[in-house]
Amino acid sequence: MDVMEYLENDVRSTRAARKYLEPDINARLILAELAGMAPINTNRQLTEKLIFGDVPWDTKPDLVYTDLTEEFPGYKFDKFAPPKEKSTYKGETVGEGGWVHSKPGMYSNVALLDVASMHPTSIVNLNLFGQYTPKFKDLMDVRLAIKAGDLEKAGSLYDGRLKPYLGTEESATQLSNALKIVINSVYGLTAASFPNKFRDDRNIDNIVAKRGALFMVDLKEFVENAGFQVVHVKTDSIKIPDATPEIIKAVQDFSAQEKYGYTIEHEATYERFCLVNDAVYIARYGWAQKTKKIGTWEAVGAQFQHPIVFKTLFSHEEFEPKDYVEVKQVAKGAMYLRREGEEYKQFVGRFGAFVPVLGGRELIKITDDGREVAVTGAKGYTWELDDIALGNELDVDYQYFQEKVTDAAAQINKYGDVAAFTSV
Repeated sequence: MDVMEYLENDVRSTRAARKYLEPDINARLILAELAGMAPINTNRQLTEKLIFGDVPWDTKPDLVYTDLTEEFPGYKFDKFAPPKEKSTYKGETVGEGGWVHSKPGMYSNVALLDVASMHPTSIVNLNLFGQYTPKFKDLMDVRLAIKAGDLEKAGSLYDGRLKPYLGTEESATQLSNALKIVINSVYGLTAASFPNKFRDDRNIDNIVAKRGALFMVDLKEFVENAGFQVVHVKTDSIKIPDATPEIIKAVQDFSAQEKYGYTIEHEATYERFCLVNDAVYIARYGWAQKTKKIGTWEAVGAQFQHPIVFKTLFSHEEFEPKDYVEVKQVAKGAMYLRREGEEYKQFVGRFGAFVPVLGGRELIKITDDGREVAVTGAKGYTWELDDIALGNELDVDYQYFQEKVTDAAAQINKYGDVAAFTSV
């Protein structure tokens, strides 16, 4: 019986993964056809062929390395320093993969400004691939043209080789997805620890990410010198409270100058914004460039994204049965459901979907030394598999979710009146 239950969960997970990965599979097929290789070839191999063409597999193309101290005077990189202290610039410690700056608090009229395609743009501006850089830029521009709906322009780039994939909106979207894999993977390959055609042995400083990070330090300084606050910088985005059209335009002009060459997009303005830490925030839209509507909320971070928390405090939507489902997993071993005082344990596996219910079963795992302990986040409550709990309309333990709501509200309350912040 345990084997059958395990296999059932495994099949469900595999089907879900297959559906989720279908766009990636289609993208791989397109890339393989473009590169003249087989779908079994890796994304790295396909990408190398698309950018460097017929350069032999054992030959390194001529790459261009830039000393960033020339572009950003005062920047220092110490390869012998601890990881978090290697790079400094204008009094800031700059991370090796991007720069983060935060001032937790509650703010209003916060402009969210994003650098469009920061790492790919840095690659182009650095001319990282020398004579092959224009090919990489063509692929970037094709994707931008598709997103803008200009299929004629897209078809004219990359020697016109992409025209066959631009006949319909659906095929153009599939091509765009395929090119996204190429464009996004190239940055990682430039900084990879393993040999590949994009990796320059001189590039111990990860200059692609570092150029963007140093620019963001300059941008923060520019905004503050203009009399505005910068409350959050996260790699390629900057948030400015009480932003005016003038400062937004000034930021865009500053970024676009030849020294930097970045395009800044005004993605949104948050009417209300509460930053909890370097990465977690909750915000209400006052204006948005794309599909978000005025007055809707955005949550970044698992605590505020939990559907019960989000709907209770912010969106005030009706709850659905699936909102009570908690997905849990263990890194090693397996999970079991067991009724208190009984020996029998129902095998679940490493992954499972559960609902906290009154009169349910303990959710446990077995440690390497044989001890039975509660699964993380399950202690103090009893559980049932989601299909059993919802299918049989078992009594949900609402106290579990109330604690999550209370904790989230307390986080916001550290920075201001949670009731006023979440009011309709």
